[in-house]
Amino acid sequence: MKFKVILNYIGRILLLEAAVMILPLIVSLLYQEGFRLYISFLIPIAVASGTGLLLNIKKTKSKLRAKEGFVIVALSWILMSLVGSIPLMVSGDIPNFFDAFFEITSGFTTTGACVLNNVELLHKSIMFWRCFSHWLGGMGILVLILAFIPEDSDGTTVHILRAESPGPQVGKLVSKMRVSSRILYLIYIGITLIELIFLLVGPDKNIGLFEATVISFSTAGTGGFAPLSTSIITYSAYTQYVIACFMLVFAGNFTLYYLVLIGKVKEALKSEELHWYFFFVIGSVIIICSNIFRLYNTFEEAFRLSFFEVATTISTTGFTVVDYSVWPSVAKWVIVMLMIVGGCAGSTGGAIKVSRFAILFKTAFYKIKKMINPRHVHVVKFEGAPLSSEVIDSTQNFFIVYILLVGTITLAISLLNPTIDILSNLTATLSCIGNVGPAMGIVGYLGDFSSYSNASKIIFSLTMVLGRLEVYPLLILFAKSTWRKL
Repeated sequence: MKFKVILNYIGRILLLEAAVMILPLIVSLLYQEGFRLYISFLIPIAVASGTGLLLNIKKTKSKLRAKEGFVIVALSWILMSLVGSIPLMVSGDIPNFFDAFFEITSGFTTTGACVLNNVELLHKSIMFWRCFSHWLGGMGILVLILAFIPEDSDGTTVHILRAESPGPQVGKLVSKMRVSSRILYLIYIGITLIELIFLLVGPDKNIGLFEATVISFSTAGTGGFAPLSTSIITYSAYTQYVIACFMLVFAGNFTLYYLVLIGKVKEALKSEELHWYFFFVIGSVIIICSNIFRLYNTFEEAFRLSFFEVATTISTTGFTVVDYSVWPSVAKWVIVMLMIVGGCAGSTGGAIKVSRFAILFKTAFYKIKKMINPRHVHVVKFEGAPLSSEVIDSTQNFFIVYILLVGTITLAISLLNPTIDILSNLTATLSCIGNVGPAMGIVGYLGDFSSYSNASKIIFSLTMVLGRLEVYPLLILFAKSTWRKL
């Protein structure tokens, strides 16, 4: 294990975190929130920048291996959450460490699970920091780092991109990884600004620049923290449609947006993953709307609520506009299934991902065909190209590990919280590992995770990191073999 390489990268992450925390500090100064709020950001800025500088005193030019890439990513996300929780505690808004760590981990991992039942009482700077953490975590703070650091001559820093980015296959948009990272962030910033404009020109009088900004941050990162405890319920139909559409946009594959930008629109529209994504979204909206339209006064209302809840669930954002616990069983079943599916690879969405489900479905279908006709040569294709056995095996292994983790974590949470029902525990686990946010039962409609024990909050926090990094980096971090000398 090359510890100097790991420490160098972690130092850079802490320096970047210190830099981005200047923004909520400025918000605090603008709203004149007082000395305690200023200190709540100055302390972690000093801690992160001081530690970051110390870790970068001795530079190393050692090559980065895949193992180090996984360790760097896993350690960085945990340390970012620890440092990021300091403002919440020092400000007094969330004084309990376990609650503060859970809350900001939920922010960085774009989960949106919450321990607060009255968000309006938060100081503006703390509210800004929570939602801004969504935006940072959506594309990945290490991807931001890679946009500025020099790329290794052998391209080994791509291991970090692969460890942090979602999806079964991750590569570079262009030959230079640093340029790829910059392109991703420019697209990300551009779409965020477009949503911000749409929200500002809307009819909602209670959406000013601050509200539009934090909502755009949360939507872009597919996180779900809102400036109101009632989430998006009280906003107009226009605002709900805008947010729903942008949630679907941010849960799409950013590689396709790059293709559109360079004029390859037809190639982007041919994407098989995009077709599957549309199939899940449109099919789910039709099923839910036909299942609930009798509960509402107009078809438009039933359609809007169905469309929003499908968008917020498949994108793993977590905003809400309706209490779906009163919906019929079929509609609730679709919601739970979408919590497992998630967004596209290369998006800010969480869960298993549309592309993996497509590969699993195709693999199962072709296995059946081969059983019927063993002599026939069957090839599993995705995006017009044959899939290697390595990709198929890794997809199947990921699904198996994912399901096993859901079962194990649910069991642990149930043992720690014997008075909480199994539906709440199961969907809370699915919500955390899928980075979804709200679930069902006590963590359902406008619910929160405050009823869970401190030990459970730590488990849920690690589960959120586990899900955001797609399982393996955190498992590799805690594996004994990772730290053995070769």
